[in-house]
Amino acid sequence: MKRLVPLVFLFAVMFGSLGKAQSDGFGLYSGFPTWIGVQYQVSNLRVGGGLAFAGLGAGADYMILEQAIPAAPGFTLSWYAGAGVSAGFWTVLGNSGIYIFPHGLAGIEYAFPGQPFSVYGEGQIGFGIGTGALSGVLGGFDYNIRAGLIFRP
Repeated sequence: MKRLVPLVFLFAVMFGSLGKAQSDGFGLYSGFPTWIGVQYQVSNLRVGGGLAFAGLGAGADYMILEQAIPAAPGFTLSWYAGAGVSAGFWTVLGNSGIYIFPHGLAGIEYAFPGQPFSVYGEGQIGFGIGTGALSGVLGGFDYNIRAGLIFRP
């Protein structure tokens, strides 16, 4: 974990100027393991939190890459990639603790023409770390998926 943090920071600094990814604004999302959550994005930084299947979670992501996908005139479709970390207070099989999830992410966003909102789908892959009583229950390779709605200002 201590080696991963400087690496994520280095990539964020190196590639942070390549483009803004997801749309700025407030959003709602759902997926696994977070059933329902809220997010706020400004520039390349996104923060959010929500109710997960085993407790509460929150996270921060930094969008590093973004590229428009050619589509029909008037349609705005783009993909993005980044890195982040999530943490949550979970209870699994009677064991409670903090679950930490450093991850990489990739997604696709569609902005509706003439509308103040867009939709997105995203996948995250990383390494989960269980602390406390979760250390023997959860940990190792892990993933998250989510779909959401962003209300642009």
